[in-house]
Amino acid sequence: MSTTAIPEHDTRTPARPRQRPAAETRTPGAAGGQYWEAAFSGSPEAVALIRAAARVFFERVRPGHPREEEDLLLVVSELVTNAVRHTHGPGTITVTALDDELDIAVTDTSRTPPQPRLPDPQAGTGGLGLHLIAALCGLLQVTPNPGAGKTVHAHLPCTRNTDDHGRRTPPPPPAAFNPRPRTW
Repeated sequence: MSTTAIPEHDTRTPARPRQRPAAETRTPGAAGGQYWEAAFSGSPEAVALIRAAARVFFERVRPGHPREEEDLLLVVSELVTNAVRHTHGPGTITVTALDDELDIAVTDTSRTPPQPRLPDPQAGTGGLGLHLIAALCGLLQVTPNPGAGKTVHAHLPCTRNTDDHGRRTPPPPPAAFNPRPRTW
């Protein structure tokens, strides 16, 4: 497994994605099960560094898909921001490119599952992140880790470039935003 530690002020280019062994890949596909993993600190600056590194990874494994890139960067930003804001500790992120999805997993130091809340745009206190992730990815999977912490998985669907006859297919329309609280 490739691991890139990104300290608070590190501007290095993240490690090149590596091929996961076949036994670890859920579904082998066109993207080949490439993945990228990085550690991040509990500082707010970590979010921008992780976002930049995720962009480099995405451009290597799925070039030419700007809408998917935007969606990935939004999901990465929201999950890492939640980990930094609500756990104040270090964490890790793994992004795996599979044939039909990007699997984003963020591990942090808290066992408390993420709790969606009603956004208050006038107060500027946030609250949109989990709703945006749910609109893009569907339900989140939260797994307690042995000992301490948890891992939050989001599965971002990828569009297929062609249909069964080799014709280009348009990306699916975005999911509707629903501001109601959701149960994960």
